[in-house]
Amino acid sequence: MVTLNLIRSTIIRYVPRILVDQSRPLRATSRLPRAMVLLLLSVGAHSAMAAAPPAVTVALVASITPDTALQYLGRVEAIQAVDVTTRTEGFIARRLFTEGQMVTQGELLYEIDPALHQASVTQAQAQLDSTTASANHAQVTLTRLQRLGNNRSVSQAEVDEAQAQRDISRAAVAQAQANLQIQQLQLGFTRINAPIAGQIGHSRFNVGSLINPASGTLVNIVQLDPIRVAIAVNERDYITATYQLSAAGAASTATENTPSPFGHFTPRIQLANGKQYPESGVFESVDNQIDKQTGTVTIRTRFANPRHLLLPGGVVNVSLAAETAKPVTVIPIAALQQNKQGHFVLVVTDKDQVEVRPVTLGEQFEQQYEVTDGLKVGERVIVAGLQHVRPGMTVSASVATPLTAN
Repeated sequence: MVTLNLIRSTIIRYVPRILVDQSRPLRATSRLPRAMVLLLLSVGAHSAMAAAPPAVTVALVASITPDTALQYLGRVEAIQAVDVTTRTEGFIARRLFTEGQMVTQGELLYEIDPALHQASVTQAQAQLDSTTASANHAQVTLTRLQRLGNNRSVSQAEVDEAQAQRDISRAAVAQAQANLQIQQLQLGFTRINAPIAGQIGHSRFNVGSLINPASGTLVNIVQLDPIRVAIAVNERDYITATYQLSAAGAASTATENTPSPFGHFTPRIQLANGKQYPESGVFESVDNQIDKQTGTVTIRTRFANPRHLLLPGGVVNVSLAAETAKPVTVIPIAALQQNKQGHFVLVVTDKDQVEVRPVTLGEQFEQQYEVTDGLKVGERVIVAGLQHVRPGMTVSASVATPLTAN
C-alpha cells in the first residue's frame, strides 16, 4: 500500500511538468516513464513472490517390520558335565585316553592295579565255600537228630540246638556271599569308564598315583554338541514377552511344547570375536521363579555345536528375536506435535493442502513412532517448515529421505 501511494504521488508531481514543458525534447523526459515502468514491474514481481505457497518437507508414512530382538549376555554351559572319580583305592596302572580327545560312553579311561582286589575276591570266595560247607554239615546233623528224636533216642533240646546251628550256618553263608559281591565290585571299580560321551579334559593324576574316593576328581568330561546357553532375563522383558505372545494370537502361554512366552523367540548369538554364530538356537526351558537378588529369571537355550566353537564357561551376546513380529505403521518423531487433546500431525493432502490429523501412538523405534490409528501408509506428514503453515493452507511439499526399518 505504501508503494502504491508513492507511485501515485510521483505521477501527480511530475506529469504536470511534462505536459507544461512542451519545449523540451521528448527524449529528455522519457527517462521518468521508464523508471516508473521498472518500479511497477518490481512491485508486481514482489506481489507474485508473496503469493507463492510456503515450502515444507514431508515424510511418507511407512510400514516396517521392526527389529524387536532382546539383547542379553549369555553363559555357555554343558548340557551334561561329569567329574570322573574313583570308587575304590589303588595305584593307577594305565591311563587309556588322550587328554582333550572325544570319548564315547563306556570307554575305558583308567585301570587301577587289580592284584590286591583280585586277592580279596579269592579270599571272599574261600570264605563262602567254608561257610557253605559248615551250613551243609549243620543241615545233615539236624536231619539225623530229628529222625532220632522221633524215636525218642535224643532229647528235644539236642534237636533244637542242631536247628539253631543250622540257621547260624545259613546266615554265615549269606554274609560270605555279600562279602564276595563287595569284593567283586571293588575289583570291577579298578576299571574306570566314561559315564557319558563328550570331550575329556586334563587328568589330575598320572600312572603310578595312589587314588581313593577321597582323591576327588580324576578328570572331567563335557558334552559339547549340542550345548546350552543360559541367559538372565529381567522381569520387564519377561512380562513384555508375555504380552507379545498374547498379541500374536497364541492360544496359551504355557503348553507342553511352549512352556513359557519365550518359546516363540529364536535365539541367535554373537561370538567373542564379533562374528555371528552360524547356527540359530531353540528355546529349552525357563526357571519357575525370579531371583530375589538380581530380579531376573533364567532362560535356557540350546544350540548345535558341531565345530565346538562354543565351550562351557564362555560368554556370548544373545539376541532373542520374536518369530511373531508383524509390520507396523511408523512416522518420524519430527512430525509429531502435541496439544491438550493429545498428539497430532500435519498432513499434506492430495490437493497440497495442510490438514490436522490426531494420531494414536504405539511403541517408539529409535527416531520413529508407531501409529496405531489416524494415518495410512503412503500419506504425507510435514517434518520441516511446520512454523510457516497452518491448517487449510496450500503448500509446496518435497519428500524427505524415506523411512527405513531399524
